[in-house]
Amino acid sequence: METVVITGGDGFIGSHLVRYFAEKNLRVYALTIPENPVVKRIQNIRNVTVIQRNLNETDVLVKELPKSPLAFIHLAWSGVSPESRSSVDIQLGNVSLCLEAAKLAAKLKAQRFILPGSTMEYAYCGQEINEKACPSPQNVYGAAKISARYLCQALCEELKLPYIYAVITGIYAADRKDSNVIYYTILELLQGRKPSLTALEQRWDYVHIDDVTRAFYLIATQGKAGAFYGIGHGDNWPLANYITQIRDAIDPDLPLGIGEVPYKDSRLPSSCVDMTALKADTGFVPKIPFEKGIKEVIQNVKEVM
Repeated sequence: METVVITGGDGFIGSHLVRYFAEKNLRVYALTIPENPVVKRIQNIRNVTVIQRNLNETDVLVKELPKSPLAFIHLAWSGVSPESRSSVDIQLGNVSLCLEAAKLAAKLKAQRFILPGSTMEYAYCGQEINEKACPSPQNVYGAAKISARYLCQALCEELKLPYIYAVITGIYAADRKDSNVIYYTILELLQGRKPSLTALEQRWDYVHIDDVTRAFYLIATQGKAGAFYGIGHGDNWPLANYITQIRDAIDPDLPLGIGEVPYKDSRLPSSCVDMTALKADTGFVPKIPFEKGIKEVIQNVKEVM
């Protein structure tokens, strides 16, 4: 049975990948930090081995992890909440952690080292994100992601470790709640209030978590060394389009306060990826349209209100 190693396997994205990969009959080794309560998300799953250790415990991990795994996916990253994205200390620690992960993957002779990135690295690049896009981070978090990308690339070349970088657009899911415009709008409308919003002209792409997990599975099994992949749905609409679809799914007659709030900055960020390389190398095609996927999110919000 082929094996994969996933750090941060008990996180939101990681736990979805762990379950999906296991269902695809891969043996999954999920690394989590010790005594993390959310590890219950992935315990007692067939084909899954949970290892609770810090990444710097290299000597022990080399013995506990499989040799030549199909892929080593490094998802572990601290400080993803909005209030932590500007912490230099936290984000620098993440860069060091990425390098430790690459060193461990090299010792295991992993067939692919996959490092996920964020569109926050390219907030103001002015184009769909691909390997030619110019990094233009929105915050310290984005700057750290850029540093991790290039430092890991250099280290992997030195270690002769096949390296893949994958940038993900905005993820939404029924089992996830974020402090972003989607969830703000849903909560306001369900509570009978009109959401106050900017003109929402910035272009965005939202992708369902199930499409993200399929994309990572295809990258882990078919991805090419040295590739830069964009993972998204490919809509690349103005944000106003998504908000209107949310309103229509709840009640088309409800008012929206689009344009009531002025922009904080004259520069509008964007979050759109070019999926040409991903489709060419793996055949990935997203399956869940926003109109369908967001209804699951709305229903879940109703149930927990």
